[in-house]
Amino acid sequence: MPSMTDPMNALNQFQKAFEVGLIPVQEGRLDQTVLFAPDRANGIARFNYMRAQGETLIALVMFVQTGLEDGNPVFSIGYAVADDYRGRGLAKSTLLAALTELSAGLASANIPTIQVEAVISLDNLASQAVATAVFDDTPRSITDSVSGEPALLYSRRVTCRLS
Repeated sequence: MPSMTDPMNALNQFQKAFEVGLIPVQEGRLDQTVLFAPDRANGIARFNYMRAQGETLIALVMFVQTGLEDGNPVFSIGYAVADDYRGRGLAKSTLLAALTELSAGLASANIPTIQVEAVISLDNLASQAVATAVFDDTPRSITDSVSGEPALLYSRRVTCRLS
């Protein structure tokens, strides 16, 4: 059985493409230190938010729509920080900025609320700390559908605002 999805793999792939200019990015509407790059992964819309220093991506937050709840989009999220930049609060600050940017963009499309979810390995204490600081609810113990490993599901309802 495969292992849990690791957003660090996505950060490494994005880094290679970013270095050669293959990722068209735009500055965030509300936070110009965040770069935005929407794309489609396996035919599904994905919203990617990054922080960079020069040509180095230092943090990545990805939102993939996984369904609807009460008519509102549900997004699975993943986040990663480059090894040399860990321990500086970048995961939390980039995730919060990305949530603000996404909710403002969706508010302009008349989407009132979204649900965001993060599935985190029991072994990933750093990601758990970020999720605990950002998500409202106490996580639920689950079995990851990809790997079959025990995990924690963090969830948060976000009211979309233009800010």
